[in-house]
This record gives sequence, C-alpha cells and structure tokens, in this order.
Amino acid sequence: MEFFAALMAIAQSPDPKAKLEALYQLDAALEENRVVFDHDAAVQPVAAPSYAAFCTIVHGAKVVRRRNLGTRHGRGAFLHALAHIEYSAIDLALDSCYRFRHLPVQFYEDFFRIALDEARHFSRLSQLLAELDFCYGDFPVHTGIYDAMLRSAHSLRVRMAATHRHLEANGLDAHPELERKIRLFSDGHAKQIAAALQEIYHDEITHVAAGDFWFRYACGRDGVLPQDNFISDVQAAIPGAKFPKPHINRRARLAAGFSAVELAALG
Repeated sequence: MEFFAALMAIAQSPDPKAKLEALYQLDAALEENRVVFDHDAAVQPVAAPSYAAFCTIVHGAKVVRRRNLGTRHGRGAFLHALAHIEYSAIDLALDSCYRFRHLPVQFYEDFFRIALDEARHFSRLSQLLAELDFCYGDFPVHTGIYDAMLRSAHSLRVRMAATHRHLEANGLDAHPELERKIRLFSDGHAKQIAAALQEIYHDEITHVAAGDFWFRYACGRDGVLPQDNFISDVQAAIPGAKFPKPHINRRARLAAGFSAVELAALG
C-alpha cells in the first residue's frame, strides 16, 4: 500500500462509513509496516469537498444556528455543526499529510494521528446525533475549512498558520462558552455532549500544538520570524480573518505553543 495514494483515496471518499473504514485500514497497515512512501509521486490539486455528495452546501450566513439547546432541533443543529467541523478536519489532516512531501517522519505521524482523532470525534458526535434521530447531512453546511485548505495548498507555512494554528485555535477559544451553554441542561444526553466537548477540547490543544510546531518549522525553513508572519499567513488563506480577536482562550493557546507576546498581539 502506498501512503500518499491511500491518503488521497480516503480524503476523497464520498461516504463517511467507507472513509473511516479505509482510514482504520491504513492505520493497521502502518502498524504492520505494510506501507511504502513515494514522496516523488505527483501531488494532485485539492478535490471538491468529499461531503458534497450528501450535504447541502450553503453560504456560512445561511447555516442553521443553534438557538435553543433545550429542543431536539436546536440540539441537533448544534451537534451537526460540530460533526461537520470534525468531518472536515479529517480531510484537512489527511490533505496536509498528502500534500507536503519530503518532511521529517514526525510530520506524517502527527497529522495522521490528528486525522484519527478527528474521526473518533466525528463518530462520537454522530452517535449523539443518532440519539436525536438525525444524521450527518440532515442540516446545511458551509465550506469554511475546505476553503482555507484550498487557499493554503501551495504553502506548508500558510497551511499550518491558517488551518491547524488559527482555525483549530478558534475552537479552543469557543469551547468555554459552548460548554457553559450545554451544562445549563442536566439530562443524560446533555451530559454526554458535555463529556464529548471536553474530550475534543483536550485533543484539540495537541492539534494546535502540532500546527504551532510545524508552523515554526516552516518559518525557520523560509528564514522568517513566526511573530512577523502569522497574521498575514492566516489572511492569505482566510481573507476575512480579523485581528485582534475579541475572545482568546489564553490558557489553552499558551498550552498549545503560542507565546505571551503573540497573544498580546492577537487580542
């Protein structure tokens, strides 16, 4: 099995169940040393979103909002939005593994592990959705993560900055308020959601830390300073990204590798 070809096939799979099964098969093959790495194989352009086959894609402003977590529909919209982030993040981690070649082995280990984490998160959120008689694809979705992935395909530094160090860090910023809202409810389903959010939060700190490490690696390779390029690199892939940010989870970002100087500049 060739690693990069397998990654592309998994990322492009239009069926969530088949995608996860293929991901776990590749993981098993890696554990058993049945995988070869052809770093010189042609790198294909970013394909269309893998979820386009079963999700209705709309502008971000038209995505159903989580207005009332006390109702089935409101909670379903909330979980669906989270599931979509995690599903998109599987493809993002796989694409980062696939697209950038001739890097240290640790890079591929880091982002393949992240893909496995995102798959576990997606599976857990999908189960919580199923308990409400919803499934992934029942609500409209946007292409925010995909768009940033597409615009950062040309540069390791921009990819690490915009997606793994910015978008994932935004999730860390949002976590405290999301957790507060779901903990207003004491039913068993709400408690399961809160536990899932906590698990995702702790994993995402390690994901942002990986993005931080490889962003700094790319900066060193390019001969530039991280603090001088982070914001411009983010905005190269996410033109609407605004700084300074109104709410930053400073503790989580520090744990993920951001410096106090950087946080002061970010907000």
